[in-house]
Amino acid sequence: MFKKLLIFIMIIFLVSCQTEEPIVELNQKGSVDQGGITLFPKSIDGYIGDPMPFYDEGVMNMFYLLDERGGTIGFHPFALLQTTNYLTWTDHGTVIPYVNSISDQDLALGTGSVIKDKDGLYHAFYTGHNSRGEMLYFEKIQHATSTDMIQWTKHPEDGFFGGVNDFRDPYVYYDESSEEYWMLITTRDSQGGVIKRYISTDLQNWTNAGVFYRNTEGSYNMECPTLIYVNGYYYLSFSAQGTGNQRIVHYRYTTDLAKGFDIPEQDFFDGWGFYAGRIEKMEDRLILAGWVATKTLDRDYGTYMWGGHLVTHELIQQEDGTLKPKLLDEIDEKLSTEVLYEVTNTNLSDVINRVYLFSAQQGYGYVLFDELLDRPTKMTYKVDLEDTDNFGMTYNAFDSAFGNLNFYFDIEQGLIEFYRVESNLIKQSQPEISIPFNFGGLTELNIKVVTEGTVIIVYVNEEIAITSRAYDMANSSFGFFTLGTDVKIYDVHFYE
Repeated sequence: MFKKLLIFIMIIFLVSCQTEEPIVELNQKGSVDQGGITLFPKSIDGYIGDPMPFYDEGVMNMFYLLDERGGTIGFHPFALLQTTNYLTWTDHGTVIPYVNSISDQDLALGTGSVIKDKDGLYHAFYTGHNSRGEMLYFEKIQHATSTDMIQWTKHPEDGFFGGVNDFRDPYVYYDESSEEYWMLITTRDSQGGVIKRYISTDLQNWTNAGVFYRNTEGSYNMECPTLIYVNGYYYLSFSAQGTGNQRIVHYRYTTDLAKGFDIPEQDFFDGWGFYAGRIEKMEDRLILAGWVATKTLDRDYGTYMWGGHLVTHELIQQEDGTLKPKLLDEIDEKLSTEVLYEVTNTNLSDVINRVYLFSAQQGYGYVLFDELLDRPTKMTYKVDLEDTDNFGMTYNAFDSAFGNLNFYFDIEQGLIEFYRVESNLIKQSQPEISIPFNFGGLTELNIKVVTEGTVIIVYVNEEIAITSRAYDMANSSFGFFTLGTDVKIYDVHFYE
């Protein structure tokens, strides 16, 4: 009898050891001291326009066109943010000013680039834009130099026109094989948008070397070009000056410039919430910097404007040479203290250990968490794609089950989209942002969502990002939803 009792006690002990999970006390949301970090900075004097990243001696110098939105006739001076960690930024304000006169070519400044020569002198090349005065053409390539990147001296004698009004966005690249400087310029010819190349040995005198790349996908201008050489591959990136979902950052790649560029199957990194992206090498890493637009009236129903907050992605070179975006390691590691967001509303029958099982029989299934804070926050989760047609994330839900800011994953159609309608109306509505994504062969998605203020970025499998402005996102309920399908969403965590 004693032996039977002992065996029974041991069985109970073993079973209890297998089924019980340790109770982890999570930090309350908003309780983490983040040290005043900023993920998506703007200028103290306005908003971020086209960024021109330049890495030098351990510092990322994020030059950008300053969108002052003021009352002067001149606009868009060069300004400078500096960082070593993408979390804290030093704002130097304007470093190369425009000239507030319709009689000057530099009435407005356009995108350019910065490079350091062999003697340590910094050179900025930019677009002098004036469509209101009596200039020969609207746009002219201009030159300035500096010893510290803060104080610049303009050299108008080095400037040159291109013979057309569209002639801008100079990007200067040093080609080691030829020991020449190449300048890529956004312009047009009779057939449409082209990127021309100019060549120099002294950064003062430039020779026209003709068309470097022609737009084969449309007639639009290819703005803000970048040329980068990494591990045997040349990468050419540019932003399509289109409208709506055509207005995105593309890239091309090749191992041999003489053979021309190939177009990868997924030739973009993000949707049209992210624009004017420029690629820069940072030691052995690639950084992509662009802006997420503000909207008119600072309302979600407004239309996208020019300029907004700075957004940076990291690009990872794959074995086949293609590039994929991911969350910057610095941000990922900083947002690593787990915090508690509690479920406040759901029509799911059961929620256990952060596993959310949605059923097709529910029709519209949802689970909502309490109010999202506007401080930097990271959410991670996984999605089992077996027998799944769709799922989404809803924001601005408040007391309703239907938020009107929604990221929707349409597995059947191979699309990731952003909607500004109530989540139960998505199938009858048009998306604001839509990007194709190949879900074929995938059994699981690993997703990271980073939010701060009115900016949100969703990273999917470290393969694609979708960035959006979301004014009513913070301080309202948010969560997951499905539209008449089975899906398992699990391993959900929140971090500050």
